[in-house]
Amino acid sequence: MQVSVVKTTEPKNISIPAATAVGGAAGLALRYTIPVYKPEMDYFMFNMFDSYKEDNVNSVKKDAVEKAEELLKSDKENEVLKLFIKKAKAKTLKQLKEAKAAIKSAPQEVQEKVTDMINNLAAKMKASKSITVANIKNAAKQSRPYSHFILPGAALGALVGYAYNVVGTINED
Repeated sequence: MQVSVVKTTEPKNISIPAATAVGGAAGLALRYTIPVYKPEMDYFMFNMFDSYKEDNVNSVKKDAVEKAEELLKSDKENEVLKLFIKKAKAKTLKQLKEAKAAIKSAPQEVQEKVTDMINNLAAKMKASKSITVANIKNAAKQSRPYSHFILPGAALGALVGYAYNVVGTINED
């Protein structure tokens, strides 16, 4: 006669379909958390990512210059606006140097106001660039196919569940 020990605990097996579902959910979460890189954004934007970003930044600059020109029409003697427009519209290096020299030769109060206007414009342009990049990244993440993330996650989850069950069974013996 042989005596066997009666086990009082349940085996440590997990459900493979549950592990598969958890893996699929993890894959879906990775679709939104994995960062978007420039090649993916270029593919999504048909290689127009950089030009789209530049266009948005340039439109902010153009709007600021147009507003300054409208204000200058009502106040023709405003030296701050004249210098700001001159520097913002500078196309060549020579024009930019002339604008900087004109700003340096202006009174201190005018220099400070022009510098503030230029800094505000630079901050708006930087914000526009950041918002544009964030919007494109978000759109690129939304365009990622679900199957590329859910299927590998589900397969990995099933594999982990199966391996856990096998290792748990081996440990019990």
